[in-house]
Amino acid sequence: MSEELESVPSKKAKPGFFSPENLRQLAIFLALILAFRWSVASPYHVPTASMEPTIKVGDRLLAWKLAYDVKVPFTDYALMTWAAPKRGDIIVFKYPKEPDVDYVKRIVGLPGDKIRVENNLLYINGNVQERSDHDNDRSILNDIHDNPDIKTLTVEKLGDLDHWVIQDKVSSPFFSLSMKYPSEGGEYTVPENSYFVMGDNRDNSTDSRSWGQVPRDYIKGKALFVMWSMFTVDDGFLPHLRWDRFGHSLR
Repeated sequence: MSEELESVPSKKAKPGFFSPENLRQLAIFLALILAFRWSVASPYHVPTASMEPTIKVGDRLLAWKLAYDVKVPFTDYALMTWAAPKRGDIIVFKYPKEPDVDYVKRIVGLPGDKIRVENNLLYINGNVQERSDHDNDRSILNDIHDNPDIKTLTVEKLGDLDHWVIQDKVSSPFFSLSMKYPSEGGEYTVPENSYFVMGDNRDNSTDSRSWGQVPRDYIKGKALFVMWSMFTVDDGFLPHLRWDRFGHSLR
């Protein structure tokens, strides 16, 4: 009489962390993260004072990559475009002189615009962008990096947008930047599919006044808000968090 043997399931060893299957899944996960950062949204750290006081040294921005179009991940090719960059938008873009470096500035000139800088005032198509003095309340300058005591604080009306502008009270080493592109009193016509950008810290910003326009396909996205921010005071050691900057909308 034969005996029936009960089958016992075999125990399969779990794959190690560095198994081909785990490495494949990890590679897919990392590729998805990188594709998201390239085509959808990405954080950026601001190390310079060129956009103060709108964007302060130590701000961590979120750039929305879908503001104007959607691009094939890891390329500059736009699959679909649904909006054009507007005057006043704060954009993240590839620095035209060194495309591996990202810059953040404000668009002041659209394709075909005629830009003029005269007596520190910005003219667009012959119209001066009016400024109003804001020295009665300088609290926005309390924790900026770039020598607030020597800065004038104004609000510039750029079309329908009011935004901060600071400028040195006296001539600075950066003053000559506003005399190049265009020269004092001269006009610069923004080429087709290009944009003219400037920093809100007008005397401490290397921008279109010194190196020209930003090609449309160099624009990576629009800076939406500050995720978080911290700074270190002069001669200080420990960083300070700017709690009021967390989630601060940019305009």
